[in-house]
Amino acid sequence: MCNYLHQAVMGATCVMLYLLSRILPPLTQRAALVSIAFTFLCDHLLFSPPPSDNSAILLTPSLASQCGFSMKIDHLGNAMIYTSLQNCFAQNVKRPIDAGFRMTTITFFTPAEKVMKVIDAQRSGHGIANTPKRLVLRSPKTSPETYTQNVAGVPMLVVKTSTVFEKKWLVTRIDAAAACPIQEGSVFFTADTITWYLPRRIDPLISFGQPKLLEVYMGIDGQRLDAAEIEARRYSLTVTDTYIISVIPIGAVGGYYKSHVQDGQYHISYTVEPMIEMFWTEDATHEGTRYKVFFPITTPLLPRPPQVTDLPPSVSGGCDYQNFYVLVKYGTQGLNFQTAVGKQILTQSLAQQYGFAENGTHFSFVVPFFDPAVVFEAVELSSIKSRLDVTLRNLETNTIIKEFSVACNFISSLTECFPNGTMTALAVKLESVPGLNPSQLTLRDPTCGPTYSDERYAYFVFTGNSCGTTRKFLPNMMMYENEISLPDELGAKRASNSEEPEYELKVSCYYDINTTYAVAFQPRQRRNEPYAENAKGQLQVAMRLALDDSYSVFHRVEDYPITKYLQQPLYFEVELLTPASPEVSVELENCWATLDQDRTSRPRWNLIINGCANPVDQYQVIFHPVWTDARVQYPSHFKRFEVKMFAFAQDQEDLSRQLFVHCDVMICDARNPLGGVCNGQCMNPDNGNKGQRRAVSDEDKFNHVSLGPIRIS
Repeated sequence: MCNYLHQAVMGATCVMLYLLSRILPPLTQRAALVSIAFTFLCDHLLFSPPPSDNSAILLTPSLASQCGFSMKIDHLGNAMIYTSLQNCFAQNVKRPIDAGFRMTTITFFTPAEKVMKVIDAQRSGHGIANTPKRLVLRSPKTSPETYTQNVAGVPMLVVKTSTVFEKKWLVTRIDAAAACPIQEGSVFFTADTITWYLPRRIDPLISFGQPKLLEVYMGIDGQRLDAAEIEARRYSLTVTDTYIISVIPIGAVGGYYKSHVQDGQYHISYTVEPMIEMFWTEDATHEGTRYKVFFPITTPLLPRPPQVTDLPPSVSGGCDYQNFYVLVKYGTQGLNFQTAVGKQILTQSLAQQYGFAENGTHFSFVVPFFDPAVVFEAVELSSIKSRLDVTLRNLETNTIIKEFSVACNFISSLTECFPNGTMTALAVKLESVPGLNPSQLTLRDPTCGPTYSDERYAYFVFTGNSCGTTRKFLPNMMMYENEISLPDELGAKRASNSEEPEYELKVSCYYDINTTYAVAFQPRQRRNEPYAENAKGQLQVAMRLALDDSYSVFHRVEDYPITKYLQQPLYFEVELLTPASPEVSVELENCWATLDQDRTSRPRWNLIINGCANPVDQYQVIFHPVWTDARVQYPSHFKRFEVKMFAFAQDQEDLSRQLFVHCDVMICDARNPLGGVCNGQCMNPDNGNKGQRRAVSDEDKFNHVSLGPIRIS
């Protein structure tokens, strides 16, 4: 019975509901019937007990403490009400009991003895009740009968009683005690942690002999935590010879923060309600005592001056095989800065060209690697190391907020070697030589300048036996080599006036000396003599793009799309592929350029009209003669013309940087002339500017050829 008294009394002082609900028998064996209703009245509870008269009782703090009720408000503002199953208003089912014993007096030790009748103790605010197997004692922490005792250096509130039961000539005395720690002296705070010390041996609760601690548990809000949960929450529980030490990080899961204003300053506090549960036995009685403490802890007010985080804008980026990709995040101030890409401001038109996209918190854009904003850092074997600089500036002060650079290697065919000995080379202006004028670069022979050049590039076309190209024999191959640099006189002048390094680019081509190809041929006797039947068919024509005006090397189909530089000439050739008589000739009726592969699309740039160069074009088409050579058997089967890329300079803003070229080709037979262009290329130039389209019925007389796409850089 003393065991139950210890459990009930110790739990009742801290939290009645949890303790009593755990030490009662299972629900099927309980005799207490609880039917209650609560109503909030200001800061008090209005309790409606189960009597039939429907009376209501105002639960004051003193009555709640005496009768086993408590209430607290959680961090969300929810009221949590706790009630003991052994509260004053619980109705117990009557069972046969030994009605001979009754409580008469109760002695409080403060620690001096103070004897009171049971009725007087109840009038003083103490809750006293008993069942055949249980004594329930409740005492407010503020009552005169409680006292403070130092237990292993930890101050604790203690209530110790001795209750007398009488039955005729028999007297029974039952001792009961409870002890709860006080926060001051048992809890210590640092900037990051809460440390709670609870004595391992609680002397006011030890009856006889030496206690043996068997179990220790830690929990939060009355719920036990296992070892994994304790570790996950970064709690710690340590048992020493003197103390049970609990450490809880401030801000850990299980507690909550609350805001406060003190002296006009913002503060916060952290509240958590740990639980320690202990079970021990005493060697003299071998009785077990289970002790459980629910201990709400609130940290002192922690000053937290409001801090405004000003997140500046940021830039990130990357690249693929042909583009730079840039992402700019606004930061907390929004879009209040100016963006520069390279050395140029990101204007609306430039943003449109870069595929600008914005969504309210950031924007992005794409810059091709050959764009003027890109800086060339170095030339490597088959690539160009390029860099894109992005700068964000304050709109008001023009100060730099953020500088960002992204560098990538882009694969580029700087040198091309062709089987006929033609070599091409692309020289680029590097960042290390800002004063270089690419148009002044030459090969070893100073008379061999670039075929095309601008502020950033110089493009050379030469052969293995020209422009100072040297040949060197290596094992199994020959190496043709040349150099691109400034002429000696210009190089010396630059060296004397500038600290820039010399510009020199080696160009090399390697050719196999001996190459063997195996060809198998098996003759077979003809089964019959060849014969021909009369038939009708369409003659096939094709259009090609040559590398230069020699028309000896052409771009292959797999090379498209190809890139040409603005103002660089384009050399076109139209050939009759189907074998035919030398009396048959190829004539060009109309040729034009479009942005789309559809030959009928708009806009359209007329190059040849009715067999003549477009007279309104400032840079007119040039027709080149065709002579017999190893490839050309009948010159009449070919037509060659040259288009200057100057022709597209005025419309560059309208171009999507790629073109398709189309031609209407007329197959003429000198033995059966059809007139028009069959009388000769541009026989009537005065009619060339009319640009009239033929009737639909005449379209069947033409062969249509197209070529592209050709990218303009």
